[in-house]
Amino acid sequence: MGKILKIILVFFFASSVSFAQSDLFSQIKECFITGNATMLSTSFGNNVSCNIFGKENFYSRSQSAIIFKDFFSNYKPKDFEIRHQKNEQNGRIYLIGIYTAQGGEVFRVTIYAKQETETEIYIIQIKIEK
Repeated sequence: MGKILKIILVFFFASSVSFAQSDLFSQIKECFITGNATMLSTSFGNNVSCNIFGKENFYSRSQSAIIFKDFFSNYKPKDFEIRHQKNEQNGRIYLIGIYTAQGGEVFRVTIYAKQETETEIYIIQIKIEK
């Protein structure tokens, strides 16, 4: 009986982690498609490493929201496609996406997130490259 309970708990935990990740990935995609910096910032950790076109710094959640509001203002969204996503064994998650702006500019977006609890995942780093 104990083995079955352990198997059920492992399955339940794995399912909730997978659901939290897919929820985060869906939210990220929607934020980039709509250019919603405010909603994107709700996924940020307390401090986020932002690297946009080689200019990198650590910012608070609110500062990062301002940076992305400016980015979306300068490069209005047209599309965002998730190309790759992976859950690493150390609790880190990364995603690689392609952001297309209305002006035709195409950017590679790399996002690292960290699993804090089984249902809480926060973005800790975003890198945007031309």
